Amino acid sequence: MYKLSTNPNYRWLIASLCIWLLCAWVARQPVAQQPVPAKKASPKTRVMHRPATARKETGPVTAETLPTAATAVNPQGVVVDAETGLAVDDNMVLVKGQCTVCHNSKLVLQSHFDRDKWIERIRWMQRTQKLWDLGETEKPILDYLVKHYGPLPVNFDGRRLPLDQPKWHTR
Repeated sequence: MYKLSTNPNYRWLIASLCIWLLCAWVARQPVAQQPVPAKKASPKTRVMHRPATARKETGPVTAETLPTAATAVNPQGVVVDAETGLAVDDNMVLVKGQCTVCHNSKLVLQSHFDRDKWIERIRWMQRTQKLWDLGETEKPILDYLVKHYGPLPVNFDGRRLPLDQPKWHTR
């Protein structure tokens, strides 16, 4: 007579069958539902619920309509989006919506290209990375990128900015 336990293939089959039966048995067991205590709102916090039909369209989000909690000031003194670090501008929402879907905003922040190079990068992403056609939003996106992330006034080799010269102490 052939022993099932000696063949390693059957051992695996029997073990997986046992695990499956155990999971099925556990899933059929009744679960005691514990009541979840409701969270109490603090007296300072007001929660206002409006039905979906009562909401009104406010139009496009611009630099003036962004909440102040969503902005910060970077070391260069530029007002930036706190979440992404992108410079706050009317077209920032377009760039945030189109670019940060696929990659981190830091890729935009570290790149300082002229208009032709930004167009070349967009075409490369469309050709090789499956970026969709930007359509009429391409011009405002390019204007934003060139305005805020255009070429730097110093020679930039693509790696990092040059370090400041140290000030040595002299007597």
